Amino acid sequence: MYGLRSIFIAISIGIIIGVIFGGLKSIFRRKAPSQKQIEFVQKLVNKFAAVLKYSTISLLVIGLFWCVYFLLLGIIVPAQTEYAANMSELIVSVLTVISIIFAFVEFVRRKDEK
Repeated sequence: MYGLRSIFIAISIGIIIGVIFGGLKSIFRRKAPSQKQIEFVQKLVNKFAAVLKYSTISLLVIGLFWCVYFLLLGIIVPAQTEYAANMSELIVSVLTVISIIFAFVEFVRRKDEK
């Protein structure tokens, strides 16, 4: 367990250092992208958003089915109620993260369109 904790600490420190140096780099190298680059990125984000939309909807539907399954499992087999509740909570947590990612991509995409 200590090794896993060390790995996550190292990754967190690496991300923080990367963000700091990336921010400094962008401050000192202020270069405006060309119109062609802007259009390419917008097309890429739009394609990614379309794929992400259908993936998110599919995962939400699958998550709904599994949550219903675990609800029924908890009702039918009372000894499995705690397990079913924990699994449903895990599914909802993962789906929440996926929905937040989708909302962020949509926000960025619509902000770029204005």
